[in-house]
Order: sequence, then C-alpha cells, then structure tokens
Amino acid sequence: MKKILAGVFVLFLVVIISAQEKESEPEGNICYAESVEVEKGASFPVKVFVNNVDTLAGMQVPIYYRSEDVDLSCDSITFEKSRCSEFALSLPLIEPVGKTAFFAFISMTDPNEEHPPLFPGEGMVATLWFTAPKDVKSGKVELYSGPNAIYPHDKIDYSFLFWTPSAEQKECAYKPGYITVK
Repeated sequence: MKKILAGVFVLFLVVIISAQEKESEPEGNICYAESVEVEKGASFPVKVFVNNVDTLAGMQVPIYYRSEDVDLSCDSITFEKSRCSEFALSLPLIEPVGKTAFFAFISMTDPNEEHPPLFPGEGMVATLWFTAPKDVKSGKVELYSGPNAIYPHDKIDYSFLFWTPSAEQKECAYKPGYITVK
C-alpha cells in the first residue's frame, strides 16, 4: 500500500511540475525590459528583449520611464549585439518631456537588398541608456509599454506594433521592467 501511495505521489508531482513548465513557456510574442538597481549619479544600460514565436519583419516599441518622484533621463538607445542589428532600418527616438524612449526596426526597405527577418527565438533587441542624477530621489520607475503606448507625433503612428514579412500585424504582450534607484 505504501508503494502505491508513493507511486501516486510521484506521479502527482510530475504532473504539477509539467503544468508549471508549460505555464512559464510563452504562448505568443513577448517584449520585455530587464529590471536593474542603480546608484545615484550613475549612467547605466537597460536591455530590452523580444521572445517571438512569429517571424517578424518589423517592430515599433515606445517605452515610458515616467515617475512623479524619480527623475531619470534617457540619454541614448543602441542596437549593438542586438538580434535586429542587421535590419535595413533602425530608428531610435527619445522624447525627454514625456519621458518616452522609442525604437523601431524594419528588416527590408529596398527590394534590391536582402535582410533576413527576425526568426522565432529570444534575445536582446535594444539597449536604453539612462542617467540617474546625483540629486535624484530614491525610488522605483516602471518601464511601461504595450498596445496602448505611443511615441507622440501629430502625423505618424509611432505606437506599439509588431508585423510579419507579409505585413500582417501580430499581437505582442509586454512585461515591464523596473529601474530602482538606491
């Protein structure tokens, strides 16, 4: 009887572990920023990643770094060692008043040039470089984005978008990162 109960218990654990592993695996495209802790007076990077299940030909990602208490500045956006560094177009924009960092990639802009799309996988797509001034208040800043995020422009749609080589828009979830200033 003890052996049967032990066997049932082991089987139960295997089912639970298997279910938890399936829950942690992404079911769709996910864009996310890492979380970092920094000291006052530091300049520092925050990496942004994409885990895509669809082949992507482009993306637009606005990220808000807004806080009423912690006043950070985004200094630049780089794409070195990025999964999209070989794309035909890479566009970084920073809007300091609205505290919005934006980047976009398009794999092909000229039919005579060949640039591969972003095949399914996971990895870094951009690095946002910030400065926490020496006199900044301590606190936490959420790096927010997602389907309702936009980079402000009166004529061009700079919203959170992901699309395939056939120009089909794809859903992409966003998981926020945080900057904690000590």
